Amino acid sequence: MANNENRKRPIQKKIRLSAEESEYIKSKVDESPFANFQNFARNLLIQREVTVKDFTELERLNGQVKRIGNNINQIVKLAHQFDEISDDDIEEVIHLLEEVKNLVTEKLKEEAE
Repeated sequence: MANNENRKRPIQKKIRLSAEESEYIKSKVDESPFANFQNFARNLLIQREVTVKDFTELERLNGQVKRIGNNINQIVKLAHQFDEISDDDIEEVIHLLEEVKNLVTEKLKEEAE
């Protein structure tokens, strides 16, 4: 312990990683200008800003889109029973729903980056 008191940085922080995470971080350290993980991590943690993104609205929208999809499936089932809607109309509605789902998914991925 006496040795720790003489250090410029006496406080130590530890993390646990999976083998895959460790390999990934090692490759990032090797690509960086830093000599070791300690310098790499310190720089990354101190110099970079941590951004917190709120996905609640997008997640809520995603849930609503899924519910709309369920409703459309029920409507399609009834339409087939009573032969009230053409197959082309059904395909168009399903296609439009898929487009909305894709837009929401893209936005979620975009926000996560």
